[in-house]
Amino acid sequence: MKDIEWEKSRIRSQVREYRKLITKQELEQYDKDLLDEFKAAVKDDKDLKKAFDSARAVAVYKAVGGELPCDALAAYMRKAGKKTVYPLVKGDDMVFIEVKDPGTELVPGSFGIPEPDEKKGIFENGNIDIMIMPGIAFDPEGNRLGQGKGYYDRWIASVPEDKRPLLIGVCMEYQMMGLIPVTSSDIPSDMILCI
Repeated sequence: MKDIEWEKSRIRSQVREYRKLITKQELEQYDKDLLDEFKAAVKDDKDLKKAFDSARAVAVYKAVGGELPCDALAAYMRKAGKKTVYPLVKGDDMVFIEVKDPGTELVPGSFGIPEPDEKKGIFENGNIDIMIMPGIAFDPEGNRLGQGKGYYDRWIASVPEDKRPLLIGVCMEYQMMGLIPVTSSDIPSDMILCI
């Protein structure tokens, strides 16, 4: 177990250092590229198309610290009539709240991450159809290495399996690893969009 935690920590440090080298202009382009990649995947993957067409609510996030932005994808979801819900950290847990205008409705919260206002009402766990998940690194098996606090894994584990959203990990090419060390509490993505 110690070896797994040490390796996870090493990968996190390596990726965080690399993120510092990515320019604002590159991130803006990657934001557009992710939307293009999603649209192409919907055309090519019948299961994803079916999930997207029937989805009512999609969980997204606001990127910080060199994460892959998904602002264009979130806007596309709203334009397609989907509700977009953003995470809010509450102690050791994470909840999701609908956001219609990220530019005005998100404020700096836990860990400096822009979060929605809890007063708007918590979105029920079983009502999210697709979850777009950031990560430090991913592997071809769908394994995801997060920031290390376990918020996504705990949230996903709290939802009955038959009500879990389609889990889509998103990353930049340098974040794809051959193999990520995992523990029994790590929940893999159903698919990965890599740009």
